[in-house]
Amino acid sequence: MKSAKEEQWQTLENLWRRQPAEAPIPDEMRRRVRRQERRMRIGAVLEWLVAIALCTYAIWFAVENRNTNGVLWLLVVFALVAWAVGFSTANRRGLWCPPEESAQAYIELALLRIERHRQAIRFAWLLYAVELAIFAGWELLARFDVIEASFSFVSVRALATILGVTAVLGGWSLFVWLRCKRERRVFSELQQNSENFL
Repeated sequence: MKSAKEEQWQTLENLWRRQPAEAPIPDEMRRRVRRQERRMRIGAVLEWLVAIALCTYAIWFAVENRNTNGVLWLLVVFALVAWAVGFSTANRRGLWCPPEESAQAYIELALLRIERHRQAIRFAWLLYAVELAIFAGWELLARFDVIEASFSFVSVRALATILGVTAVLGGWSLFVWLRCKRERRVFSELQQNSENFL
């Protein structure tokens, strides 16, 4: 005669045995997901360093130019940096480790990271467009003597800077977009291989 506790354990064991076997996580999949994580950590550190540098420069500019322009510049830089850091933090939420140790969880995490990279590219272009709009608005207000002109938006130097930044942002976007496409293909193949292993 079995006790109630033994029967419960037996039922639990039977349920466990009926569960489909999970495919082992291939080493290649683990390696690629860890590489994604390493890149993500390096990117986060670099973003924070750039944010700190921009805020430091804005503070220095405001202290050096003790006028309305310095304060406005400080506020604009702080607002844009806060927006960018907020997006970056929210965009990385839930991407640091898989929710469980299974091949499917690793695949889903990798694909979600790829999608979030694409979102980061779209956000970078939106942020750049907003920055250009702010510079154009600043130039317009300076022409009507509402604020002092800190820079000339329609100069050879400014246009060369805009073209240079646009080219760098475009090159970076293309590089990341192509890498995301390649990684999506690789993880799809790894997913098929792990399913075929079962």
